[in-house]
Amino acid sequence: MEQKFSVRNATDAATAWAATPVGILVRVEVLVTVSCTLLATLVFFGSGRRTSRSGAFRFVVWLVLMLCYPAVSYTIGLIQSGSFRNDLVVVWACFLLGCADGIFSCSVDDSDQQSRAVLNQATQVIYVLLLLLSYVGSLPLQLKVLLLLLWVLNLAKLGMRLWSLLTARRDRVLTADNWLISNYMAHDHVRSVSDFDPETMRGYRYVVAGHKDVEEGCAEYKLELTDDLVTVERLWQHGDGGLLVSNKASSSSSSSSSKLKDLCLSFALFKLLRRRLGGSNSPMIHERDDIRTLVFARNGLAGGDDHERMFRVIETELGFLFDFFYARYPSPKQSLLPETVIFVASMALSLSTFFSPAMLRYRNPDHPGLSSTRFVATGIDIWLARFVIALFLVLELYQYLSLVLSDWHKVKMLCRYVCKPSWQGHPIMERLLWLMCRATLTTRYWSHSVGQYSLLHGCLRSNRSCVLARVPLHKWIKGVLTGMKTVSRKTLPVTVKRAIHRLLRSEWLSNLRYGDRTLQRYGMLQSFDWSTSTYTYGAVGSILVWHVATAICGARQPDDAAAGSHEVATTVSDYCAYLLYQAPELVTDKIYDARLLMGALQNKIQGFLALKDDGKQGCRSGEDMFHELSRLHSGDAELDGGGGYEKDILADGIRLGYQIFDEMPDEAVRWNMLSEMWVELLLSVAPSDNVSAHIKKLATGGELVTQLWALLTHGGMIAKPDKPEYTS
Repeated sequence: MEQKFSVRNATDAATAWAATPVGILVRVEVLVTVSCTLLATLVFFGSGRRTSRSGAFRFVVWLVLMLCYPAVSYTIGLIQSGSFRNDLVVVWACFLLGCADGIFSCSVDDSDQQSRAVLNQATQVIYVLLLLLSYVGSLPLQLKVLLLLLWVLNLAKLGMRLWSLLTARRDRVLTADNWLISNYMAHDHVRSVSDFDPETMRGYRYVVAGHKDVEEGCAEYKLELTDDLVTVERLWQHGDGGLLVSNKASSSSSSSSSKLKDLCLSFALFKLLRRRLGGSNSPMIHERDDIRTLVFARNGLAGGDDHERMFRVIETELGFLFDFFYARYPSPKQSLLPETVIFVASMALSLSTFFSPAMLRYRNPDHPGLSSTRFVATGIDIWLARFVIALFLVLELYQYLSLVLSDWHKVKMLCRYVCKPSWQGHPIMERLLWLMCRATLTTRYWSHSVGQYSLLHGCLRSNRSCVLARVPLHKWIKGVLTGMKTVSRKTLPVTVKRAIHRLLRSEWLSNLRYGDRTLQRYGMLQSFDWSTSTYTYGAVGSILVWHVATAICGARQPDDAAAGSHEVATTVSDYCAYLLYQAPELVTDKIYDARLLMGALQNKIQGFLALKDDGKQGCRSGEDMFHELSRLHSGDAELDGGGGYEKDILADGIRLGYQIFDEMPDEAVRWNMLSEMWVELLLSVAPSDNVSAHIKKLATGGELVTQLWALLTHGGMIAKPDKPEYTS
């Protein structure tokens, strides 16, 4: 009883102390420190979500974004309404307000709600103004002037953000700019194959920058080829100046000039890809009827022996798409002059405040020479003020460098270089541009990893996990925990990149048919076509059948001669199963059907591998599992009679696996066929109309299938292949 009263007394004492002026000041100092930490985390790690494989990291960034603005607003409000006086709280509030203007958002919905963010920032500006006015009589003159100028600077930032919101809204870009680019492409024709060359980009007049807006009052699009219009063809044929001239002594893919031109190519492709937001049937999409597109994908993007160049161009293009939806970079049409003026003013004001006499020779209010009746201090307030100013300096510098060294600004400067003859051949200007293009804060555009899920092994691991099976959890929670246990991510192997590159540059690219072309090349179409394009249960069923068959083939460790093909086949197979399990919206339009099928198939496999009715122990290892599958194939075991067509898919997968063993005894040939089969299957299901799903995945590490979706779009393959007209 006495212990209970002592705890209550301690709680009451702490509550009473927190309500005192000193307690409120301590709370403010803690909140300022927390707000600074949140703002720094958001600025430094806000764009890191697209390169991270960790769901925990992305959750932390999302949580920081959710807490950032409320924390800053609450802190400024508590300072403004606090029953104490301390001149340094004005410094905290002014510089904390300056730190709060980030350039990244966490989701498409967040970036769509910029008006709410502007309103929140405007409210904070008003709070800080009221706080300044209440302290205007006690602040030193120099500090008073600096803080008032800083408040004006924050007001200017708010005005710039509001102007950007009103003049460069994304919906305006997705309507007006897409309309301009689409009409430009509709007027850009070639008559024969001799009019274009994907190696030199002759005939590929894809717009990079400089296209004019429609004149007011004019409803008709007019194609105007002006000197300000920069196209891919113009960049590749640019011969003046040394910045964009390829060095013949080095490979075209590795020279710096080629990478600069590829950067502009990525931006032009980004503009074309952006039109996909209208769907594959949109009149804006002209790639399907353009004879240049397939040749461009096969001999342009995938041309040559360097597979990395193809992926680099597409990764950079998707980087622009990520920035378009999740950041506030100025477009190449906009100048960085306002941001530069704001940055210089911010640096000058913050440094002047940091080294002002009021900050350098600050004395605590309880000093004998000062009256402390109106002031409250803790001893760390001056150090906190210096920390907030230093953080403001660092964040402003980092965000300005993010703008200057962004790919958007590099494209703009390269286009200006092409349009201005005075810059070309100028050693100082070319050196500055070269240094700017070499420097970067973005080392990667996605996680460079692929999800891996093996249906058979995943069900086996789930059966061996007794804890999840016995704990009474909600179905959704249990599904998430099971996914965390059975799904993994691995670095995208180079062998997979090379296999994709090899197929994309081949003559088979225009005839992808869910694996039929691979079987035709190996003379196995008549034997296996029942499991590919003509399969009863569609493309999803075909993927699952071949996934089970590949797992059965992988029960035996291959020799060194087949190691590369084995890695490609198993990696892509497990990746396709992962997509059907956790991201079916990327590969099929029947999303709910795919989820139901995966769930039913998992239950069927788990039931088959579980404890038998006669008390016999179920499968506990991979060896036991494959032994039971062989018994099922030979007829010594059977599946239970319940369920739907998931039973047929499992039986067909087992049948296919052993049929491959029988008809392709050579291990190297077998794995070569499987690796090419899986690459063709992945490319066959990559075309999709669900653009929003791909955009959302860009913020969570990205997916390989998104890159293939973008690449195939530029090759004119907008929709999935139709089923063949022949019969076996």
